[in-house]
Amino acid sequence: MKTVSLRERKKDKTRQALLEAALRLFAIQGFTETTINQIAAEVEVSPRTLLRYFPTKEDIVVSCVEETMSAFMDRFSQVSPEEPPHLSLLAGARAILETYQSKADFYLTVERAIAASPDIRARKLEMSASLAEQVTTLLKIRAGLTPIAQWQAELYPDIVFSILRKVIGRWVAENGKDPLTELFDTASRLVSFEN
Repeated sequence: MKTVSLRERKKDKTRQALLEAALRLFAIQGFTETTINQIAAEVEVSPRTLLRYFPTKEDIVVSCVEETMSAFMDRFSQVSPEEPPHLSLLAGARAILETYQSKADFYLTVERAIAASPDIRARKLEMSASLAEQVTTLLKIRAGLTPIAQWQAELYPDIVFSILRKVIGRWVAENGKDPLTELFDTASRLVSFEN
C-alpha cells in the first residue's frame, strides 16, 4: 500500500481548497468577473501559488472535466469485453452523470463556467473528442473485424457523447431540477442501438 507523504496531503488539500474557492466565486460573481487574485485571497495563498496548481483560470474548470472523464474510463474499463459496445458506453456515461449528481451544485457551477467561456467550451469539446477516439480504438480492438462491429465502434461513442452533452445542457438550463440519470434514460430511449 502506497503511503502519501504529509507534503503531498498538504498539496492535495490546497488544490482542493483553491478549486472550491474558485467555484464558489464563479457561482457568486460569474466566471469572467472572478480574478486569480480573488481566488488566491480566498485561500490565503499568493496568486503565484495558485498558478502552480492551475496555470490559468480556465484550467481550474478543465480539471473538473478531466475528473469526470476519468470516471467514464474507470466504469467503461470495468464492463466485460463481451458486453455489447453501447452498453459499455452507456455505463461510462452513467458514471459521469452519477459524479455530477453527487455534487450537483458544484457541477452546475462548473458547467456555467464552461458556458461562459468560449475557450473552455472549446477545450471541453477537444477533450470529449479525444476521449471518443480513445474509446473507439478500444472498442475496435474488443469488437473484432466484422463490418457491423467496426461501424458500431466508430458511431456509438459519438452518439453517446452527444447524448451526454444534450442531457447536461438541459440539466443546467433547468437548474438541476430533474435527476441527470432520469434525463439520460429518457434521452437514451430516443436512440435505438442494435446488437
